[in-house]
Amino acid sequence: DEEFNNENSGASKTINWNEGNRQRITLTANTTLSFTAPAGVTNLLLRIIQDGTGSRTITWPAAAKWPSGNIPTLTTSAGGEDIVTCYYNGTNYYCQASLDFQ
Repeated sequence: DEEFNNENSGASKTINWNEGNRQRITLTANTTLSFTAPAGVTNLLLRIIQDGTGSRTITWPAAAKWPSGNIPTLTTSAGGEDIVTCYYNGTNYYCQASLDFQ
């Protein structure tokens, strides 16, 4: 599978997981994400890229669950990259973040 490019985020963006299990997005503003559920139980990966300004944030959907309920702080540097992986069980997205790839 290829990585589906959601391109620029704007203030809100829907990630349609039916477009593929591996996707990327470039944050161009503080962004509220929503997810369109995939067809069934699966593993998902979202590569998040900060634009040339950096310090962009994400408000995650309520169905995104994090270890101990701690939503990660994304890399803030311009052009910074993070990867969020999620296990989707048909209801919730159980997510973990790998931060600040260089």
